[in-house]
Parts: sequence; structure tokens; C-alpha cells
Amino acid sequence: MFDRFTYRQKNYGLLVLVVLMFIVSYKRAFSLTFVVQTEIENQELRKADATHAKTDLELLQIQVKQLNKNIGKSDLEPDKVQQEILRTITLFSNEHEVMLDELEATHNYETVDFNIYSNLVAVKGTFNGLLSLAYYMENEFDYARLTNISIYKEQNLTTKKTALYANLLFQHYRQKED
Repeated sequence: MFDRFTYRQKNYGLLVLVVLMFIVSYKRAFSLTFVVQTEIENQELRKADATHAKTDLELLQIQVKQLNKNIGKSDLEPDKVQQEILRTITLFSNEHEVMLDELEATHNYETVDFNIYSNLVAVKGTFNGLLSLAYYMENEFDYARLTNISIYKEQNLTTKKTALYANLLFQHYRQKED
């Protein structure tokens, strides 16, 4: 049967047969091996991530504790924080040229993990007194964080005098208990 073909034709046929066998073996064996190899690598990465998860979780818990420490004493009631703000401003006003003008009710905002309590306090005084108070409250007051200050002036129309005011916004975070 193969006697009628020349050696050149037989070699071409053999070459085509080898190429076809290579393609079939690639489809049936090699490609599956490559897929399994990448799956094994993915599984090993996931295993390594799982082994490091405990240490990562401990580091995150330490970071959360540090953040809780930085944003204020989280174990205090909102009324206690408001009383501490009033006490501190009152003591500060005795020494400097500031006076408590207005205190708004505590505002509560709830997130998934925290309750955020905001206290807005308006004080009246001189520019240096207001800046001293803001500096003192930002650096020395530990019960809540001073998050915003806005300074403005108002003119009293009856006395024709201008007064300088500052709105101080304090925020206190308290972690929700499960």
C-alpha cells in the first residue's frame, strides 16, 4: 500500500502525523497539566494567606485599639464628655479672654461599629483667647477630639460693637457593644 508513495511523500505524511499527534496530546494531556499547575499555585497562595490570617488579624486589632485611643476615650457616656467639655472651657475662660456663648445638644450618628457623638460649642472672646482655647482643646483635651473650628464675627446693632465667636465641634466615638 505504501509502495506507491515516494520517500518525500512518506516523510511529509509522517510529519503531518507527528504534528497531529502533538496537537492531540497537547489538547488531551499538556493543557490539562498546565491548568492543574496554575490551580495548585493558586491553592498554595490561598493556603499561605490563610496561615498568615491570624497574625494579620492580631495586627489589625492592635491598630483598631490604637485608633480608638487616638480618637478619644471610648468608654465614657456622651453626657460625661459634654460635662468635661463644659468644665474645661469654664476653667480655661477664667484664665483667658473667652466666654461660653452657646451649647447645642449632643448629636448622635450610628455606624455599623461605632456611635459618633458630636458636641457643638460656641465661645466668644478675643482672637488670641479663641486660638489659645482651640490649641488647648486640640492638644490637651482627651475626652473627645476637636474636629472643626470656625471663627466668625457678629456685629451687635444696638451697641455697634463687633464680637468674635468660634464654633468648636467635638466628636467622641464609642464602640457598639455586641
